[in-house]
Amino acid sequence: MFFSLPASFNALFSVRPQRTRLTSVWFTLALTVALAACQPAPEPPAYRYSDRDLWKALPQQTLPLEGDTLAMHTIAQPQADGSHVFLFFGDPSAQPNNGDALVMQHLAQANPRSAVWYIDTPDALFMERDRVAMRNHSGDFVPPVLSQLSRQFASITLVAMDVTGVPLLRGLRQWQAQASAEDRARLSQVVLLYPSLYVNTPVAGRERVLFPIARHTALPITIVQPDLGAQAGSIDETIQALRQGGSLVRLERVADTTDGIYKFQNIRAMSAHTARLLGDAETAMRSERQKQGFEVAALPPYDASTEPQSTIATGLTALDGSVTLQDIRLTDISGKAVNLKRDYAGKALLLTFWATWCPHCVEEIPSMNRALAQLDKERFAIVSVSYKDTEAIMNAFRKKVPMDFPVLMDRDGQVSKAWKVYAFPSSFLIDRTGRVRYSINTGAVWDAPDMLEKLREISQ
Repeated sequence: MFFSLPASFNALFSVRPQRTRLTSVWFTLALTVALAACQPAPEPPAYRYSDRDLWKALPQQTLPLEGDTLAMHTIAQPQADGSHVFLFFGDPSAQPNNGDALVMQHLAQANPRSAVWYIDTPDALFMERDRVAMRNHSGDFVPPVLSQLSRQFASITLVAMDVTGVPLLRGLRQWQAQASAEDRARLSQVVLLYPSLYVNTPVAGRERVLFPIARHTALPITIVQPDLGAQAGSIDETIQALRQGGSLVRLERVADTTDGIYKFQNIRAMSAHTARLLGDAETAMRSERQKQGFEVAALPPYDASTEPQSTIATGLTALDGSVTLQDIRLTDISGKAVNLKRDYAGKALLLTFWATWCPHCVEEIPSMNRALAQLDKERFAIVSVSYKDTEAIMNAFRKKVPMDFPVLMDRDGQVSKAWKVYAFPSSFLIDRTGRVRYSINTGAVWDAPDMLEKLREISQ
């Protein structure tokens, strides 16, 4: 590193021979300090969502309930005065990690009088980390939690992630049927982060159904929906259902972000952004409630046991062949126009919908390459459709992950929506006559013997 010192500094080092050794030591020390000041600050650690050091450092305590307790993590808030609490109900499929801890820390810094608590929902309820099990939960843990919070705080904000919103809404309906007017007034709002209120992630290509509780909910709700998330194209359906039940619903879209918000992006930046969104949502909802005169009303009991049970589809699902390949017109990463029906006429296809930020999508690419190498390329092809990725992102990705098949760019997600893709990856097996024969909405090992057999079958 080269730089020039100011004249006064140069003069300082025009030392005459008679200067003492002590003076020389002093000058050396001064130079060392000056050089240290010129060095760039060390980079903060590049936290990954899989890192847990910050999370593990958070204080742990229990939330006392009637005859029970719930374990939770908290932020030490010396100024918290009982006026307000943010309570998170965590993601059902992933352990809380540094991203969650950073969101809590940022939120606490911006709201010094608010308590910030986090319940690792599956762990606290002694459940498997399973989205299906969480979807099917009755939500009976919610009323005692709200009862306890009402004794401690004047205002309560509940934050639920992903499918955890389903049992939370069921439990809130139970609570509304028994809570006093004073306690109901303490519920400031419910924030649903990238919510999925659907019964199932259906077989790719089939319609999905909202849980009835969405239409039997009357609460102040803010939805935070990433624009790159799998639910982005259908979030209006969720909002409409909630409003039919009497909910006051606000939507906050997050640009250029996937579901998880801070799971797959820059954790430091996105955790700070998420915390700001939550703080701003609190202010905006107070204003909206006042403007609308909205109050959390008493509701009669709702029998959630009548709701359908969630299941999960695994492996390839055989279709009846009544659906045929429709015209897909997109461009590839070089900008070349592709007409799928015309350009691949007479070929069987593995048509896969995916995104670079999706771990399971990335995991299955090598097996696709290997499967393609074992099949007759005159009869069979693999074509991938990238969901809302950009050419720059895709080109950088392909330098790291080899792909032996073309990538078509679904920049606005409309083709994925038309094919009823609700999870990534989702794939379709299309025979040489253009009939859609199989679909799958999970990752797969495509060169496994059973998968190769299906690929050869559609290539006949």
